[in-house]
Amino acid sequence: MSAPLAAQRWFARCAAAFVGYLLFVIVFGAWVRITGSGAGCGEHWPSCQGVLVPHTPSQATIIEYSHRLTSGLLGIAALALPVAALRIFPRGHGARRWSAATLFFVAVEAAIGALLVKRGLVADNASLARAVVVALHLVNTLLLTASAALTVASARTAPERVASALDWRSGGVLVGLGIVAASGAVTALGDTLFPVGSPQSLSDHFLVQLRVVHPILASALVLGAVGWARWIGGVSAARPWAMAVGALALLQLALGAVNIVLRAPGALQLAHLLIAQLLWISAVLAARNFALARG
Repeated sequence: MSAPLAAQRWFARCAAAFVGYLLFVIVFGAWVRITGSGAGCGEHWPSCQGVLVPHTPSQATIIEYSHRLTSGLLGIAALALPVAALRIFPRGHGARRWSAATLFFVAVEAAIGALLVKRGLVADNASLARAVVVALHLVNTLLLTASAALTVASARTAPERVASALDWRSGGVLVGLGIVAASGAVTALGDTLFPVGSPQSLSDHFLVQLRVVHPILASALVLGAVGWARWIGGVSAARPWAMAVGALALLQLALGAVNIVLRAPGALQLAHLLIAQLLWISAVLAARNFALARG
């Protein structure tokens, strides 16, 4: 095995570990919202309560501060990815391009997080501005996880392989997943601020009124995603990821139904988010491999 090939395999393993850690940070971020700990560091960013290390912190401060530390480590790792890719892969290689995109979306993620804190769009804030920023935050997260997953896939692909443009079906499914995920983020915010079954849930607040939108969109998309997965599954290169899309879409639908019945408990919200991210990554890689096979 040649040294360059060994280095590329090492990079692919590190990039895969980055994806795993990224998923952990995403789920941790949702836990911050669920526990109402977003204001644990006050309106200070990147410091916490105006200091580097908070003194006698409350539980909310510990949770928010821990999330900032894990996010900071993610930023360092995201910076290391393109630096390593530049040294290991030739000019024009996909691993270079996607690792740079990963770093960009990590930076945007940090900027959105800072905006939420500095504008007070955390804790009990139920404004339209928070709902919009939360939805945009989730869309950026999807772009980030897609870039990270494509970094891994590109590192494992011969550089001479070139994918054709996405067909309209694949593009439509990916856009649909993004819309459903954004609506899910808004619904999750409503479930946190206006818990189902509580007196607050009887409010006519727009977050309560929008609660019905996400299940309808998700149900329609699952049918489309399963049909799309069966279609592209006819191509061997895309089949494993297409099968994952079909299975995860059905699992996500079942989790959503249980989530409604059990009135959105925190642990189930986290599981729902994690499966959503895995479904998204599977769809991205299925679409990529299908496009590669078409050349």
